[in-house]
Amino acid sequence: MEERKISTSTSGYGHYGNLKEVIALIKESGFTAFDCSMCRGDAYDALIESENYLEEARKVRRFADSIGFCCNQTHAPFPSARLGKDDYNKETLPKLARAIEVSGILGAKVCVVHPCNDYSPEENAEKVYLPLAPYARKAGVKIGVGNMWNWNGPKNIFAPAACSSPENFVAHMKLLPEDAFCANLDIGHAELRAMNTSAPEMIRALGGYFQAIHLHDVNFYEDSHTLPFLEKVPFEPVIGALKEIGYRGDITLEATAYMNKMPKELVPAASKFAAAVARYFKNRLDE
Repeated sequence: MEERKISTSTSGYGHYGNLKEVIALIKESGFTAFDCSMCRGDAYDALIESENYLEEARKVRRFADSIGFCCNQTHAPFPSARLGKDDYNKETLPKLARAIEVSGILGAKVCVVHPCNDYSPEENAEKVYLPLAPYARKAGVKIGVGNMWNWNGPKNIFAPAACSSPENFVAHMKLLPEDAFCANLDIGHAELRAMNTSAPEMIRALGGYFQAIHLHDVNFYEDSHTLPFLEKVPFEPVIGALKEIGYRGDITLEATAYMNKMPKELVPAASKFAAAVARYFKNRLDE
């Protein structure tokens, strides 16, 4: 079986340099793969908005190959769809398809495409996911479905959204063909207060659907997206649940706020520490 990779999102490194410089730094830090985020910045401009996006993607792939590095997963533009915003949704769907095409060129196994927060499982399947399945199959990439959150302004607290409960997440997955889709569990989102669940509960409920991860820490009341062990998520039960279901996917950090806070001069050191944290999780799961 292929060795588990440790990777981190390119998002959060934007103040350090351009996409190639970021990819090179992630490799130098000790990660064994990179998660190419196409939500904004260099990657969005070159790989989603450019008319020559396919050639731009090939340039990134050639660069990664030249330094002996690989892309294990990607993140498509977000939000994927908005309730009642037909013009936005019509404009965005081709961008999601483009992100999947690019993912195939980069060699990614998974392209994360978030559901519309306010759609039912059936609406997300019909309007967001199933139209993208042919692109995923052609690219040889699985679309990673992620758990989301909403915000209750009057109560000043998080509120349920698509895939935010075990039942709703599993309901989404049951509507999607397993050859083109998998669950990408966001550990931090699962631990936000008012979600009425936890990361271990979500892990056990998803079982074999769960094949990719966004690993980060939160303080329960903010979507902190910081490095594990810096906030409040209890990670021992998370590791236990991952072992229990036999999770064989990679360890991918999405600790973007942690990296964003670092002055440019400290980014290399911070990135090496992040790689050490990711390696800790890998080692624990490989025991």
